[in-house]
Amino acid sequence: MLNKFIALTVAAFSLFIAIPSSSAASDIPLLTWERGKEQNIVLGGYTNQSSWEIQLVAKGQNPLKFSKSTANKDGYFVYSLFLPKDFPIGAYRVESVGTSGAANVVAGVQVVELLFFEIIRVPIQLLFLLTVLIFLLSTLSTLRIRRFEQMSYLQSKSEVHLAPAIASFYRLRRSSVAGVQRSLFKHVIKKEGELLHKISPALWALLPVATFIFGSYIGIAAGTELGIPNIPILLFVIAAIIGVFDPYSGFTAAIGFSILQTMQGHISSMRAVGALMAIALSWLAPGLISSIYREMIAKDTLPEMIKRSIPTLFSAFFGAAIFYSSELLLSSLLDRTGAIVNSRIDLPIAIGIAVLLKERLEKIVDRRALLSDGNIEVKSILLSRIISPRAVGILALFFAGVTYIWTQSLIFALSAALVFIVPLLLLQIRFA
Repeated sequence: MLNKFIALTVAAFSLFIAIPSSSAASDIPLLTWERGKEQNIVLGGYTNQSSWEIQLVAKGQNPLKFSKSTANKDGYFVYSLFLPKDFPIGAYRVESVGTSGAANVVAGVQVVELLFFEIIRVPIQLLFLLTVLIFLLSTLSTLRIRRFEQMSYLQSKSEVHLAPAIASFYRLRRSSVAGVQRSLFKHVIKKEGELLHKISPALWALLPVATFIFGSYIGIAAGTELGIPNIPILLFVIAAIIGVFDPYSGFTAAIGFSILQTMQGHISSMRAVGALMAIALSWLAPGLISSIYREMIAKDTLPEMIKRSIPTLFSAFFGAAIFYSSELLLSSLLDRTGAIVNSRIDLPIAIGIAVLLKERLEKIVDRRALLSDGNIEVKSILLSRIISPRAVGILALFFAGVTYIWTQSLIFALSAALVFIVPLLLLQIRFA
């Protein structure tokens, strides 16, 4: 009897001792963090936390220290840590280390694969995207300077004899471009298509049809369930390279892709519409914008030795940067991850190489055309405006929509759109 009483007393005492530790353990939050994002944790209040260090700890790994913000009015700090995309998944713990060196567990963390790309939680890529956009808006304003107002290039004469079936597609392409409002980008689309026209008018007429079919095939290859996030990377890059050599064909590929995705029911939200526009930018913008900057630098007052290489090299670099920015923009608008959500550097490099190859091919074709008795004439265009009012309106809606998707704040979205649209409105000033 005495032994039973002693055993019961010991068990009760052990349970009494265990209650506080169980309660303390239940107070520790369990968090799920995705790698490839910046993760934040808020700690503080009116404590001595200003001397704490917060670190992410796992067995067998070196602790990772969080960066600390300044305290807000209530004494709270935001601790931030970026988890690389190749960060090992598994269980971790967040510890606070005081001045005495004692460590206390603040939270338990389970690191998992990236499920949803949020660019505002990837500071370096967000900074890159904004830098490219600001540079683009600021430098395009220099096109209003008088020495940039005229654009000249070699083009084939209009007398072309084609088979009736091909001639109908030839007229279709010419009339569709002619229907675009007058702007710099309309002229650049015409100019950049001249390479194919000088090689073969039939190729110039039929390639947009082929890329429309190719874009439709990409829409099918993306699948009926996942849609845009599941676009095969190889097909995506091939379409972008075609757009470098002929931006109009890149645009028709985007049209074909959009139609197939709409028919499959994937385009049913603001995110999906924004993603389609980002795809169009990926397949259209690198060729257009790299050409504009090549012409700008070539007309600038630079030493002759520099002019031989710098325009081409910079246009290739900026074409790659535009493609990478478009890819980041596309990833930020998707509601789930997939094959297309990546930050590989080899894809923009491929686009930059394509820009270099196109420049080299243009020189070869122009040289042969000038030395032969080809149907070649000099086409000169006086730029009356940089961008059309309709395009400004579309971009205003696009900026507002993208910012709202990122921040979920309507006021901030409208404010950000206004900030970015003001430079475009200034581009409406016409040349004298």
